[in-house]
Amino acid sequence: MNPNIIFLLIDGFRADRCYGKQKTAYTPNIDKLIESGTYFTQVISPADGTTLSLNGIFNGVYPFRTGTRQKKMFLEETNFLNKIKNLNYNTYSIMPKFTSLSPLSENSENDDTWYNPGPPTESISGELGERIIRMISDRKMEQAWFYYIHIFDLHSPLRVPNNFDHEKFGMNKYDKIISSIDAWIGKLLDKIDIKNTLFILTADHGTHLPVDDKDVTSFEPQFESTIKTGKKLIPKSIQPAGAKAIIGMKKAIRNIRLVNANKNLTPYEKRSRLPYFTLSLFDESIHVPLLISGFKVPKKIVKQQVSSIDIFPTVFDILKFEYDNSTIHGKSLVPLLRDEMIRELPVYINSMPYEKESSQDIVGIRTSSYKYFRFARDPKKLVNLYNLDIDPYENNNISLSHPEIVSKMEDILTKLTSEPESESISHDSDEDDEIDEEELKEIQEELKKHGYI
Repeated sequence: MNPNIIFLLIDGFRADRCYGKQKTAYTPNIDKLIESGTYFTQVISPADGTTLSLNGIFNGVYPFRTGTRQKKMFLEETNFLNKIKNLNYNTYSIMPKFTSLSPLSENSENDDTWYNPGPPTESISGELGERIIRMISDRKMEQAWFYYIHIFDLHSPLRVPNNFDHEKFGMNKYDKIISSIDAWIGKLLDKIDIKNTLFILTADHGTHLPVDDKDVTSFEPQFESTIKTGKKLIPKSIQPAGAKAIIGMKKAIRNIRLVNANKNLTPYEKRSRLPYFTLSLFDESIHVPLLISGFKVPKKIVKQQVSSIDIFPTVFDILKFEYDNSTIHGKSLVPLLRDEMIRELPVYINSMPYEKESSQDIVGIRTSSYKYFRFARDPKKLVNLYNLDIDPYENNNISLSHPEIVSKMEDILTKLTSEPESESISHDSDEDDEIDEEELKEIQEELKKHGYI
């Protein structure tokens, strides 16, 4: 019989908070899974936001194939979820209730796929966590099954469970919540036979975290009693006629404070102070964890750069399932599990789009040595280039001093995005045939509720 598969996606989980020296969370269960399985230290998400990232993961292709301005998940006919179902797997899921994720919900056997994302979100430490585990412990799922679990605890506003609000669980709220998620993972592992289960843990994207402050709260957007006016948050009690003047004064005061607060800080430290949802292709937003453990997975730490779109090709290869790899960008990483060499490929990266076209819509390429990105609609604007070997925190933009490297990276980007099967996809496209007006309105309201637009 084929093994069961648990695909655990922790929304907004940064790689450096899962493994490495910057991790302060207490995670004995994740650590045990890493020790007994394979952990990839350099996994790059194709996007800094959920929709495009999941499109890449489940389709095994980069966002320019499925559309770079998608507001709702798009599953191609050849997506890996369909492939799993065709292999007689029963597919189940639990995820935050977002219209943009509905294609995943519609492909699940269970009717109760949704939970309330808030804010604040339903926490994995409460009834939600018990509900997810009951799906397994009550044997409601027929074997063999694929179980997609999407956790939203790390989204603002952060809420630490009372019993984890202690420094031993982390130096800030974000890390303390990771500790609480790890404790829940321990309960989940108690209910499964890990030797006959393939366990995948990853994230869709990372996030900004203050590097000079123990308390993340002071940098979270304020959701309560506010409305958004442009890019600023103002109290609802302010009348529209006086809003511009007050916003102007607040902006001036804020700029003065910002200059003083940012004095002597590195660009990385300054970026850490940005609001939670700020479009960014810096590594804090796209460097994610990937852990594969359980069924026939060797003990291994893999340091070669790979992409999230490689996850399902690797899973299929581990399980010896056939698939057509000629139509996807993702590749199997199983040779790396066997200590075999495979060619390291550049990873395409694309920012999540704002509601309307913006100068912050950016695309780029990451290799293990360089990060390159620029404005999506003009290769001469917003050009950034970083030498990751000597500048891993991306503090020094060297695009002006190294035009020859910019040219090489642009050639890689152009060649990849001009492949024959993707010629019909445009970066400038606002088309979304899968979304009607009612769905679009729902998506916009959900994004506003969570401070994204």
